[in-house]
Amino acid sequence: MRKVVSVGFLPAVAVLAILQGCSKPKECPKVTPVVDDSRPAAVEESYDCSIVDNSDPMKQTWCEARSLFDESAAAGDPEAFGPFLKGFRQGINDGRRAEVSSVAREPLEGQNEKPFEAGYRAGYNGMVDKLGILEYDCRDGEQASEYKDRWCEAEDAYRIAGVGSSDNPFMRGRFVDGYMAGGRVALTVPTSMESFFSGENPEGKQPAIFKPEDSENLQGTTLAFYRGFDEGYKAMIASIRESINQVMQQMQIPNDMQLPEGLMPPQPDQGQ
Repeated sequence: MRKVVSVGFLPAVAVLAILQGCSKPKECPKVTPVVDDSRPAAVEESYDCSIVDNSDPMKQTWCEARSLFDESAAAGDPEAFGPFLKGFRQGINDGRRAEVSSVAREPLEGQNEKPFEAGYRAGYNGMVDKLGILEYDCRDGEQASEYKDRWCEAEDAYRIAGVGSSDNPFMRGRFVDGYMAGGRVALTVPTSMESFFSGENPEGKQPAIFKPEDSENLQGTTLAFYRGFDEGYKAMIASIRESINQVMQQMQIPNDMQLPEGLMPPQPDQGQ
């Protein structure tokens, strides 16, 4: 909208110059435009969080950040909420795009963190929790379980596969999901003992999994899942083959009994 300048506030010479025009640049007086300060100042972002409204993402993130901020160490500084809110929304956005966290996932002990970093960490880790991404500390020997052992096995495979950063919980989580699924499918593949001992990968009447036609162009978490599935499937087949070999080696076979070629256990080492 074009602003109209009131001539009542301009010097008379300036009014004449505007009305009559100037023949030479030097004859034109320098006119300073009048700034209209009557507009109200921008209203600071604020919401009534007593009313839940999930249809407004700005309000939702604001209220979530406000609640977390009020419980944080920076709650005593009202001016710190602005950076906290900005960091909170940035953390959510990076998590939504499955990006690596730009702030340490855990605060450094003994150091005062900035409001932006605290907000970012709250937003990012909150996104991880909301998506139900399970995480374990594989260096912690406490609370061991079969699932944790398999999870840590999948995490090792993820680092070796190189499909994403080891600090990316979203990529790692999808790889682990694929790894677990691949191992479960491998247990259900109908096959014969000969296929295991011949070193061939056993296959049933249908493939273990169908990949998209443009699987060569897979990226992000989708690529992580399929790579995890392949690694988990192969690892389980290798584990089954090793278990069968161990059982066959421990079997007591009569001297006159001949098993099919490939199923005979290896001869004991004569040097022992």
